Amino acid sequence: MSSSFFKILAASLLSPNIALAAECPTIKSDKNGFVLSHSGVQSAFKTAGPVVSVEHGFADGGKQKAFLYQGLIEISRSGSDEDYNAYFTSNLSSFWPLKVGARRTFDFIPLKVDAFKEKWTLSLNVTKRRSFSIGYCSYDVFNVVYDVRRNDEEVERWTAVYAPDLLATVAKIYDEGTNNEETVSYTAIKPLK
Repeated sequence: MSSSFFKILAASLLSPNIALAAECPTIKSDKNGFVLSHSGVQSAFKTAGPVVSVEHGFADGGKQKAFLYQGLIEISRSGSDEDYNAYFTSNLSSFWPLKVGARRTFDFIPLKVDAFKEKWTLSLNVTKRRSFSIGYCSYDVFNVVYDVRRNDEEVERWTAVYAPDLLATVAKIYDEGTNNEETVSYTAIKPLK
């Protein structure tokens, strides 16, 4: 009698965890996409081949739409603040699949006035692989240093916490390794209905 009791108890304790695990979306399991969110931002992710479409909705009512190669490299963005488009002259697919220690620099041209006169590069450096939690879901992620330069001068630098199973940057780390380090991350995920 006591062994039946323990089996029922074990089953009842495991059932909620199995149900929760089923709600952790990935690109493969949720063909319609998924929504990542944190205070003030909801982002809907959908894929079409190697390109990921992301629609951001902000608490102030602002909206932004972005297209990213493999969910990591921004190729286009439009919204109320500004529009951005980039033409990459390098083969972006050569960086995948990711592995720690991979480094690659891509040449690109921002499609705006006077950008053709300057040399633009995006350097990516995979520094670590780890597990990362979003709500009750856990994903395998890579830290990828994202370094944009114009004429060899740094324009922006941050670290993407990139989840290949989502084709998404789930967090950004600014000033990594300094006293000013700040991480901005999504805190919830759900399938897109």
